[in-house]
Amino acid sequence: MRYGSGAVKVLVCCANEIVGDAVAVALSKAGHQSVASSDPLQLASNLAGAEALVVDAKDGRRAIALLRDRGFAGRALVTGVASVEELAQLSTRCGADGPLGLDPLEELPQRFAAALVARRRVLIVDDNEIVARFLTRDLAGKGFEVLYAADAEAATAILTRRETRPDLILLDVKMPRIDGPQFCRFVKGNERFRGIKVILCTGAARETVEQLAADCGADGFLFKDEFLGKWVAEHAQ
Repeated sequence: MRYGSGAVKVLVCCANEIVGDAVAVALSKAGHQSVASSDPLQLASNLAGAEALVVDAKDGRRAIALLRDRGFAGRALVTGVASVEELAQLSTRCGADGPLGLDPLEELPQRFAAALVARRRVLIVDDNEIVARFLTRDLAGKGFEVLYAADAEAATAILTRRETRPDLILLDVKMPRIDGPQFCRFVKGNERFRGIKVILCTGAARETVEQLAADCGADGFLFKDEFLGKWVAEHAQ
């Protein structure tokens, strides 16, 4: 997902159509692709490529739940004219990722950009707890919310709960019982999860992992030795 790096596709679902149209127009003027409807079922056919969902509090919980179950894996934001504190509370009740204040409308695109990069959630799936600990420290220090699972079964339990579903999975390749590529195929083959980005973490040769990532549908890969070597070098000074 390209949070904070330019235009994104935004779904706008507000029971109040005036509010929904105002949000869609403001974001479209800023270069985003906005698709608005008061009915979340109508937006379900526009999920491809959608990276954000803006809802109002009245029907936000239902809209978020329905679209996440249809495969939406982007950031869900609750909008309205309430205070930041009130919107944050409404966001939590709706199962959203954060608030998006509606007023002043001309500054909505700036608040939208900031809301997209706030507290993104990463799930680390690795049976090596030491590696997971290093990754967690690095990501948490950069502002990510980090979840950890030691195997595919624990990771699946996290994925199935909407409130813990991640934006990104860092996935170990070699794991007991269900290995990384198998789990990646499961994620990408499930309509509810396929929008989640999956990055393979491995120590294999580049040629091998490139083919492995392509075969299982992963969105990319990183090498553990490069990450850990950099971490050790930085902390040994």
